[in-house]
Amino acid sequence: MYHQENRICSFCVNDYHLAVMLVPYIYEEINEGKKVITFFDRDLIEISNKVIVTNKIFWEHASMLEQVDWKKVRFDKLSQKLENVREEDILIVAGKDDFIERTNRLLINFHINFTIVNCFYISDIAKNENFKISDYTKILNTKGLEEIQKCDFV
Repeated sequence: MYHQENRICSFCVNDYHLAVMLVPYIYEEINEGKKVITFFDRDLIEISNKVIVTNKIFWEHASMLEQVDWKKVRFDKLSQKLENVREEDILIVAGKDDFIERTNRLLINFHINFTIVNCFYISDIAKNENFKISDYTKILNTKGLEEIQKCDFV
């Protein structure tokens, strides 16, 4: 069963902010030899391309970042994505709160260990009284990954 200690959360105000956080993180993880599998509730193709072309390092390694699926996940194709999940993969789930919750219910039943990154829109979290930051070990922001205990929440 999935190990809960590999849970990362992230909060964004819009899709561009989401891409600005995800592109560097994904780039680092791919450089470390990890596979990144995405589950987005909307297309991020155009926005991710804008982020990639505005940074020289990402632009020079654009082919590496092209292997990431920036498209909206189709639930009828979800099983194909899930078939490819391996140990130590990075699974990124981004979208509205209910989308993340449904997708997580499917993912946590896997009998392998992977890292899950849940990317929430701040406007959704503000309305969700059931959200607990204590369910996560790290937070991804524009500075990168931080341990939850070290974060300064203002």
